Amino acid sequence: MPFSITGSHLLRVFFSWAVFYYVFNLTYHSRLSAQRRIATYVLLIFISSALNLLLGGQAVLLIGLAIYFSLWTKKRVNYYLINLILLNLIIKFFAFFIPSPILRYIFPNPYNSTYSFTLVVVLIEFIFSIIFVYFYNHLKLNDFFQSRQNAMTSIILGYIYVILYMFIMMMQHFTVYAHLITGIFLFTLLQCIFIMFIFIHTRRRQKKIYQDKFSQEQVKNLKLYTDQLESDQLKLRHFKHDYKNLLFSLQTVAQNEDYEAMNQALDKLENYSDDYLNNLSMDLYQDLNNVKIASLKSLFISKLNIINQSKIFSSFDCNTELNEIPINILDLINLLDQAIDNAILFTKRQEHGQIQLAITQEDNQLAFLVNNTVANIPTTEREQDYLDLLNIKSLKKKYNNVFIQYSKNDKWFRFHVTLIIKGDKK
Repeated sequence: MPFSITGSHLLRVFFSWAVFYYVFNLTYHSRLSAQRRIATYVLLIFISSALNLLLGGQAVLLIGLAIYFSLWTKKRVNYYLINLILLNLIIKFFAFFIPSPILRYIFPNPYNSTYSFTLVVVLIEFIFSIIFVYFYNHLKLNDFFQSRQNAMTSIILGYIYVILYMFIMMMQHFTVYAHLITGIFLFTLLQCIFIMFIFIHTRRRQKKIYQDKFSQEQVKNLKLYTDQLESDQLKLRHFKHDYKNLLFSLQTVAQNEDYEAMNQALDKLENYSDDYLNNLSMDLYQDLNNVKIASLKSLFISKLNIINQSKIFSSFDCNTELNEIPINILDLINLLDQAIDNAILFTKRQEHGQIQLAITQEDNQLAFLVNNTVANIPTTEREQDYLDLLNIKSLKKKYNNVFIQYSKNDKWFRFHVTLIIKGDKK
């Protein structure tokens, strides 16, 4: 160990890990109760301090495993927890490394650990960590890590930490070349920051292009919706005018007590009313008012319009206002988009095909239903084959509150997506 075990050194190690777990608690959103979480972190502070004093820098792997298995509450691998452990360890490294030149100037011989040195080091780590927490929340990095729960993110963060650890080891073994090693490291770090800046800028630009394209699609679908409503309004005006004439004609026939003519007039009125009402889209679109998420509403407008144009009988039900969903909206839209396309593909071949779309909310469950009739003609195609395009496995892996079910009988193929509203993303 680089430091002798003195009282000040013990305090520095203890308070350094206390700051680490304080920041970790602010960044990692655990599902444990507050009392259990506090007890776990207090125990981890003592375990980490002891391992650090006994093994030095080699104890990091054991400390990381101790954190993971203390907070791991599920059977599957929790990449979100792994990523936050690695991220906080990296921040702990930078909290000490970045101000180290100043510390060397104030304390030329840090191996003679004093209480003043301990106080300054812990204070700097705390300030640096609080600044990190601020930017972590400001940039909404928690959403970023929760939406990227995969091994690749963990590998990248682990690789960064290994590089930092190797740098420390080189500094300790080659103290003569400390300035050269530090210079090379800082130059490499600046290059990495520059590359990350270019990557983030390019990604934001691509995201903006995608959002612009998506917005154009929304405007197009909303225009279809408004055009259809305008068309229905014009039909309503004509219907109102013709209906009055038919009623006047019926009234005239009734006054003449010509029952045969009266029956003919009633048949004409009934046929005209049925023809108008069957071609009116108001009933089809009326529940769309309850869908308050613009992108989701745009999707259903587009699909209902395609279904209408394909001469497929359809229905759409959403009896409760829908204001938010518990997963990424783009993931849900991509899933429903392909599911409805599959329903249209198999239904438009049928003579009397039907499609039922519905959104239901019950207790803490939000369900999206896509049902379509099954053709009674021989075919080599199976509707389940097209489910591979929906990326069901990746969605189930990404979210622990998503349940996707599908079934088929002689009449209907049913595809249901159920979201647990109170559930957290994995």
